Amino acid sequence: MKSKFSTALCLLVLTVSAASAQAPAVLNPNAPKPGTPAPALTFTQVLQAPAGTKVDWPSLRGKAVVLEFWATWCVPCLAEIPVLNSLVASVDPAKVQIISVDDEDPAVVEDFLKKKPISGWIGIDTSGELYKRFGVNARPATMVIDPQGRVVNTTVRPEQLKSDQLLALADGRPVTLGGKVDPKVQAELDAATEKALSDQTGKKADSAQTLFEITLSRAEPSKDGKRQNQHIMLLGPEIDITNAPPATLLSYGAGVAPTRITTRGALPDAQYNLHVEAPGADPKLLGQAIELAIASGAGLHIEHQTALTDAYILTAKPEAKDHLTQSPYPGIARFNPQTQTLQCLNASLDQLASALEKALGTPVVNETGLSGMLMLNLKIAPKDLSSANDALKGIGLGLSPAKRPIETVILSAAPAAGKESAPSATAAKPHPE
Repeated sequence: MKSKFSTALCLLVLTVSAASAQAPAVLNPNAPKPGTPAPALTFTQVLQAPAGTKVDWPSLRGKAVVLEFWATWCVPCLAEIPVLNSLVASVDPAKVQIISVDDEDPAVVEDFLKKKPISGWIGIDTSGELYKRFGVNARPATMVIDPQGRVVNTTVRPEQLKSDQLLALADGRPVTLGGKVDPKVQAELDAATEKALSDQTGKKADSAQTLFEITLSRAEPSKDGKRQNQHIMLLGPEIDITNAPPATLLSYGAGVAPTRITTRGALPDAQYNLHVEAPGADPKLLGQAIELAIASGAGLHIEHQTALTDAYILTAKPEAKDHLTQSPYPGIARFNPQTQTLQCLNASLDQLASALEKALGTPVVNETGLSGMLMLNLKIAPKDLSSANDALKGIGLGLSPAKRPIETVILSAAPAAGKESAPSATAAKPHPE
């Protein structure tokens, strides 16, 4: 069972309105390599399989298998359900088996299925071990396994899969999975994404209809003394964070690195939900607006202070330009300390610097002067500069120690009504340009 304080990340890099564009494949460096035996299947429970069915690779031998890692709270996962259902209906069940893998409580999944049916089998993995074995660190994620139990593909998306491809794989014929998404399938996916987002947040997925919106609300209260799991959904120009403290909202919503957030005194023990929809907004100005919403709604005083501090400087060699792509779509960079993996999904160099800062525990300043986006995964040992530089040199980047003026954010409880605190010269200071 997941920890009651666990955080789950759900990514959809591109906006729904970009119907003709395809989201970049999410590369999982810890995923099993194509051609290698698939990790063992161990489920807490399997729903919708025939009674007495054994679900392991020997029992599935002779079938092409699609594993879809998902969750009931994940908008992109829900959007793919109609696509997966259509795929299940179009293949021979004697040759192809699709298993949707979830790590939530079986009762939660069963209740969800009553409202939104999913074809195929549902494998419940409450231990999360299967996610670890397959290197799944963001969902949705899809794994395709051949009839001999070998990994074929770990990056293809369900909307790219074709029934004839899976049947060819089941028959042992040479096949290349994926390819261009059928326009009808893409339209179905776009419509399902919009509905899933509307159902989940009460907001329309079409950003063109919303000019600017920031909503902060209190999270649902604890149940049986346990807090609700924290979810972070980054949907192109939209941000949805649920069941999170103010520091997390500042980090993911306003882009303030966790290493630059400190607290002064005791803060209210409260969790919040943040929704941001601001297509085309200036990131710095948007960050300030999100700070204002958090400070006002959560009853906090947010102060900015700048001091000369030890830092690492991110610099670039000429060859770094060869690894950058130009894209109008926002992305994300994040560091997973458990897998020691830094993942860039259409990420800017500023976002890379922020993720490096989390990995190293020291402020990182981007002084490359380059624009563009990165799609990559790097193995970095926490707080190890040499490990980071070894990983970065392959893309023409590097880090060097220096001192720089570093701005930090200090959170404190706002003074009670009628009590004025001494004015701070830095409290209203804007973010540095």
